[in-house]
Amino acid sequence: MKYDFDGDAGDFIHLGTTLAKTGKYGHLKFPESSLKEELKTGYIQFEHYEFAGHSTWRPPVWPLLIASIFLISGYSLSFLIFFKFFLFGLGAFFFYKSLRLLQLKSSLIFIGVILYLLNPAWQLYSRVFLSEPITLFFLTIFVWAVVKFYRNGTSLLIQGVFAGVLILCHPYYIFLPFSIWLFLLIYRKISLVQIFQTAICTILILGFWIGRNMIVLHTNSPIITTSSGAVMAKGWNDKVPSLHTNTKGDLADEGLVLENFEADRVYKGEVGSMQRYQDAVKVFILKNTEAILPIILKKLKSAFNPFPETKKPGILETGRVVYQFLALFATFYVLIFCGGLARSIAFGLILSTILITIITYSGFRFRMPQTALEILIITLALDHIPNRFLIKSE
Repeated sequence: MKYDFDGDAGDFIHLGTTLAKTGKYGHLKFPESSLKEELKTGYIQFEHYEFAGHSTWRPPVWPLLIASIFLISGYSLSFLIFFKFFLFGLGAFFFYKSLRLLQLKSSLIFIGVILYLLNPAWQLYSRVFLSEPITLFFLTIFVWAVVKFYRNGTSLLIQGVFAGVLILCHPYYIFLPFSIWLFLLIYRKISLVQIFQTAICTILILGFWIGRNMIVLHTNSPIITTSSGAVMAKGWNDKVPSLHTNTKGDLADEGLVLENFEADRVYKGEVGSMQRYQDAVKVFILKNTEAILPIILKKLKSAFNPFPETKKPGILETGRVVYQFLALFATFYVLIFCGGLARSIAFGLILSTILITIITYSGFRFRMPQTALEILIITLALDHIPNRFLIKSE
């Protein structure tokens, strides 16, 4: 099972291997199809491989962790799987610390931690080497830092540091920290000066990676991943209204937007590929203004629909639907009846989801790490509901 990795998961393993073998972020000069066999035999740890070239197609945090684990363990995938479970347990501990900081009842803290540990979305994606489970961990740490600042006024800059790491885990969450800080500001739980301070930390963390990309890719563009162009193209083409679903958000292929695109220049390399997709998207939008609203509405409908639009069998998929329905119900409850931190987090999650969905596309997989926020919202709603009805009955 542990050697059954392909596609995105295989790409992360390849990047981690390249970094461990060469100290450079990119790809080796051998077929990715050979990687599984060389990891199985253990031959990979003794062999020298030639570096093929730099890459910025994937965000760096997960490959950096893979490389570190490989160097420690002798390129053991078993150890890498153990590390993922360790991070998940550590994330549950920080989630527990967040609930303790909020001074919830012991029974609610227990329920919240159990919901976190039984998270069906994590169980679905922990079976492969995708970055979503790692993103969940850093999102949980970010939530802990936000809660700690809300309760004690400490860990302000830690928020910024982990916000930057979170974005470098998965750029899907590029708007989330800033959206939460915006609503904390609106509800007067953080000052503009404090937002500026923590945002500077976030930008500095991102700046190291962006600076690296500008140097090795010889570009003036501030790039986090060069895959951003293809991701935009998946969400902006004439097939999105008919093919897009929240279980297969990328069903509308990115190549569709290129079919009627006539380039007026030559695009070279990874950066050129990204810019080609971005230019094609701009042209598509300008030439199909009547399609803008239907595409946006289709993607937003998928983003906030807890039920799978393309059905998938299995108890874990059913469990994920239950979690997502509870999270949606709890979010509405929190927005109407709660205030302060709970409402700020709920509004922040909604705003960031709207922004990233409009720019790219929606899918259950990308949204898996936000279950840390969703379970927190469920727990806060459970804490508030009895108090509200008790007060009414009295």
